[in-house]
Formats: sequence, structure tokens, C-alpha cells
Amino acid sequence: MPGVIPEFLLKIDGARKGLRRVASSQLHSQKQRGGLRSLVEEYFNKIRPAVFPEGERDEAASEVDALMHNLLLLCHKHGTVKRYRSLLIDIRKALILVDARTIATGGTKSKQTVAHEIDEKIVLTLDSIMPSAALSYRQALIDLEADERYSWRGPATDLRETLRETLDYLAPDKEVQSMAGYKQMPDTHGPTMKQKVRFIMKSRGVSKSSSAPAESAVECIESGVGSFVRSVYTRSSLSTHTPTDKKEVLRIRDFVRVVLSELLEIQA
Repeated sequence: MPGVIPEFLLKIDGARKGLRRVASSQLHSQKQRGGLRSLVEEYFNKIRPAVFPEGERDEAASEVDALMHNLLLLCHKHGTVKRYRSLLIDIRKALILVDARTIATGGTKSKQTVAHEIDEKIVLTLDSIMPSAALSYRQALIDLEADERYSWRGPATDLRETLRETLDYLAPDKEVQSMAGYKQMPDTHGPTMKQKVRFIMKSRGVSKSSSAPAESAVECIESGVGSFVRSVYTRSSLSTHTPTDKKEVLRIRDFVRVVLSELLEIQA
């Protein structure tokens, strides 16, 4: 069912905005807790069956299930607003991954086969407009085929640079800044990646709700790469963390893949 997750993401965003208006540290409002419980019920009764009609599940779907269960448990008590907001943010990120993987696994081909074909289309398309971005993306894919590395920072930054260069090509700073309603974000020296995605999608006549998943994925990439790179410096022994590191970078790859597919108009 096309569009079911993007529409649900808008409801998640609405719930997050409502929580920002709560002045107390704990959520006492029965109405708000009831609304959050309704989101959980809608996910299990409508969203999940629509996305996985035969009960299929992957890692991202299992993560959403677990997060939704945690949200339901929290609704039975006066939990902290901070905890509610944190759960909604995590749910949002996991749902974007589910949406990306669902789109990428349509038809009868295996997930790995379809993902490989999409990656090849991305590389070929980038090679024709931005060769350096194509090289960075291919290098990241090659690096991620390894089971062990002393550091996974290389492929993570390659993925971010691929997206940054693509956005700079498709959405030059001056054109984005001339967009109606553009506003310089605090502590920035130009348009953010999210603003560039919005510019590209808007110029193509894509509705705000349809472009929301791509914008959200970019936010996840920016925060994900930043926190990942920062975490490297806080670890005393990289060798003991490489399995976790690879998992984090694979999540970043999935986000970059779905955004590039949208930006380059690549179909699964």
C-alpha cells in the first residue's frame, strides 16, 4: 500500500509537536497518552499488516515492533516527556528504514539482489553527472563487504560525501537560498542538506508529505554520521567495537540509498 508509512510519519511528527508544548517534565495528560496509544494500535492493526501482508519481518521491522511495545508500556504510567520524545524519534528513524527496504524489495527478487541493482543504478547515474560522488559511493560499498576493519569511519564519511556532492550539484546554494520561504538555520553557513532535498523535491512538484521521508532520512544521516564519528574518539579500543560500528554504517548506507534513489529518480 503506497504512502502508508509517509502518512503515518506525519502523525508521529504531530505527536512530537504536541509533546514540545508540555511544560511539565512528566506527561500527565490522559488525552495525550491516549493519542500515543492510538498510534501504537494503528501501527499494529493497519500499518504493519499493510507493509508486511504475509507476516514478513526484517531487522528494521522488528526494531519498530520493539519500540512500539515500549511506547505502549510507557503510556500506562506518567513517564517523562523526554522519554516519550526519545521513543518517537527512534520509531521515526526505524520506520524510514522499513519504508526504504519495503520499496527496495518489491517483486520476487531477493532483497540483496534488488539492493545490488539499485546500487549499480546509483553508481551509473552519479558517474554521468558527478564522477567523484560515484567513486565515493562505490568505495563505501566495497569497504562494507569486509567483515572486519580497524575503523569503519572511512565508508561512513564516503557515504556522507556522496550525498553532499550530489545535493550540491542538484541544489546549488544560491538557488536554494532564493527559494520562497528559505531561512538560514542557526550555526550554519549555508543551506542544510535537508533544505536542499526540500528544494529539489519542491522543484519537481512533489508534495510535502511525499518528500517528508527523504528529508527525514537526510536528518538521520547527518545525525548518524556525526554521532558515529564522535563516538570513535571516545573508545579506547576500536577492535572490540568493529561489529557494532559496521552495523551503524550499514544503517547509514540504507538511509543514503533511499535518499539517492529519490533524488536521482531511480526505481527499484
